[in-house]
Amino acid sequence: MFRKFKSMVEQQSGSNIKILRSDGGGEYAATKFSGFCEREGIVHEFTPPYTLQHNGTVERRNITLLNMVRCILKTKKVPSFLWGEAANVATYVLNKSPTRRLKLMTLEEAWTCVKPDVSHLRIFGSLCYKHVLDPFIRKLDDKSTP
Repeated sequence: MFRKFKSMVEQQSGSNIKILRSDGGGEYAATKFSGFCEREGIVHEFTPPYTLQHNGTVERRNITLLNMVRCILKTKKVPSFLWGEAANVATYVLNKSPTRRLKLMTLEEAWTCVKPDVSHLRIFGSLCYKHVLDPFIRKLDDKSTP
């Protein structure tokens, strides 16, 4: 999977992957994978176990993401089993939000050189309607339910 990812990233960005940082999990510790990184000129760094502070950028992003998920669920009084949908929304919004590190550009804009359109965004937890598929529905009956 990493080979596919590497190929896609390098084709789209025109740059090579120089460093890969992972947490020492077994999926990236195999000698076959290490050999691949060496052949491709990728420096493979491992963070020590149970030291989240060594991967500060990722951990900070995870904290931001979880704070957004909590705020979305609590503010809109949405049941917590929808946390996955809230996480998808939060990730989507973060990827379309400007960051200081990129001089107030968005991640998408830095990748594609095109400012993203956000006019389609709606408030999470907005009322939506489900279409009723009832063959015996009458002409004036509701055709959807909230």
